[in-house]
Amino acid sequence: MDEHSKTFCAQAKFVRRYHCTSSESVQVVELMLPNPLATPIAGNDSTVTRYFAAMLDLPDSVLVAGKTFYMQFHRDKAREKKANVLYCTMEFAPVNILVCENVLQSCP
Repeated sequence: MDEHSKTFCAQAKFVRRYHCTSSESVQVVELMLPNPLATPIAGNDSTVTRYFAAMLDLPDSVLVAGKTFYMQFHRDKAREKKANVLYCTMEFAPVNILVCENVLQSCP
């Protein structure tokens, strides 16, 4: 993967603060549709797959449990290293760390 992926836009739902050690604030979001940058996690019965990501740079305005919003985002390996994010998990699986570029009213 390149250092900086292409930018995507998707609807997301804020879940919670990420349970990991980092030099920056990291938040968990669920993407409402599959996305190549999100981490797919199958439910207990394996019939439902949900898509999660750990986000850098989410604005405070969306940090409300269950809040849905649209955002532009990308994956940036250099930024991930700079944030000094150690091994992180969402439940019992690692998830990708992405960077929020902007919160929008909808996706174009």
